[in-house]
Amino acid sequence: MEIIAVLALCDFRLFFTLDDAYIHLAVADQILSGGYGINAGEYSSPSSSIIWPYCLALTEALHLGAFGPLLINAAAAGAAILAITRLLEANGLFDGVGELPFACVIALLLIFSVSAVALPMTGMEHSIHVWASIVTFAGLVAAARGFAPTSLHFLALVLLPLIRFEGIAFAGAAIAAFTLLDQRRFAAGAALVIVVTLSGYAVLMASRGLPLLPSSVLLKGYLTTLDQPASELPAIVRNMLRSVMTSYGLRLIALGLAVAWCASLLRADRKVLIVLLAVLVAAGAHLVCGQYGWFNRYEVYIMALAAAALLWGIAQLKPRLSALQWSRVKVGVVFGLGTAAIPYMTAAVVSPLGASDIYEQQYQMARFAQSFYRDAVGVNDLGLVAYRNTNYTLDLWGLGSEQVRKARMAGDYGPAEMAALAHDHDVGLVMIYEGWFEKGVPSSWTKVAVLQTRSVTLSRQNVDFYRTPLADAAAVDAALRAFKATLPSRDRLDIITP
Repeated sequence: MEIIAVLALCDFRLFFTLDDAYIHLAVADQILSGGYGINAGEYSSPSSSIIWPYCLALTEALHLGAFGPLLINAAAAGAAILAITRLLEANGLFDGVGELPFACVIALLLIFSVSAVALPMTGMEHSIHVWASIVTFAGLVAAARGFAPTSLHFLALVLLPLIRFEGIAFAGAAIAAFTLLDQRRFAAGAALVIVVTLSGYAVLMASRGLPLLPSSVLLKGYLTTLDQPASELPAIVRNMLRSVMTSYGLRLIALGLAVAWCASLLRADRKVLIVLLAVLVAAGAHLVCGQYGWFNRYEVYIMALAAAALLWGIAQLKPRLSALQWSRVKVGVVFGLGTAAIPYMTAAVVSPLGASDIYEQQYQMARFAQSFYRDAVGVNDLGLVAYRNTNYTLDLWGLGSEQVRKARMAGDYGPAEMAALAHDHDVGLVMIYEGWFEKGVPSSWTKVAVLQTRSVTLSRQNVDFYRTPLADAAAVDAALRAFKATLPSRDRLDIITP
């Protein structure tokens, strides 16, 4: 239904809800060509994941295009739901007469707790992160019950930091927990693989002159001090306050408190306590260092993990409860999980509109750059414009350009630097959100058009087109007029005549 809605809104074309997905596809194409980044012969690190671009390189080699990440994410989302439901069933949560309605409600809520509808439509790596978190938790449960964790549990554990950097927190907590659960060889092996792979990644990035953390983390992370006055509170304190003051953070705190309640009641069982404490450590780490929002993709892994831990803890408590107490607990669990899942239900409803926004704005910009202008361009919202573009794409925001990233983080970025970069890379036309550049744009650039879209989820509705001194005015004008005639009816291009 979600895909059908997207196709209906996007003139029978499949689009993701985030332009970021196409950044990773562009990086994947460069990997296949022997490079790493957005443009041939120029290294950059816009990917938010170590391993995701390499996964997409495989799907790109198979010429799957956007269907590659969609298929991977849909499979990961389904596998995550299957892993949780099997875990809960095996631990007796649904045992007993008359528990089928409760099981069905929980299964439905789990679909949204792992954001199995909206998350695959982002085209990003988060669905695999959710799966890896859930399967690692299942491995901890197996170890707590005296069973040896499997190779699948090992794979999920080592994938945690490779698929998302914030996965390091739960990976570390899980390794410590496996050690305490007498699975020392398993824990040591996983730790060794993680250390070796992270070290290899660090060496690879250093050999390319790139930072250890990708530009997306350095420029968009909540803990960055970019553009923050030195007198402000430390970044970690600011992030903790943000967690307490946002509905996303409060939902995570509520789930964490529920898991802590289970841990308190089950503290006599040392192994159960170790498993639940590992989850609480990961939840605490996200409250201190994690992000929220952007189609609810940043926090979904820890919300899904906390939900799984809570349900498993409730399953351990069930034999101790009377019928009346169990009925009350079921009502509370359904209410709590339902409340926690609200953002992911909303994201599922909004996803087709988000895909439509990408189609009506970024895809139209990509069409203009690749089919009408056919030369180097500058942008501030990288993704579709760069994907499968044989011409140079200058990222004026810095995700795909190390020069811009370094200048922004040093506080030395403004109109003069923008003009110099455009000149150095022979950029004749720039498509940007003017409001993103507080210091303004170069005075030598001439605004030639405005693309107006009816955005629902994007940060800006209008895109400003600028001609730099390197461009041929007549050629730009001809390209704009030809492009205007092909726009969807919902878009409008206002050409500014001199």
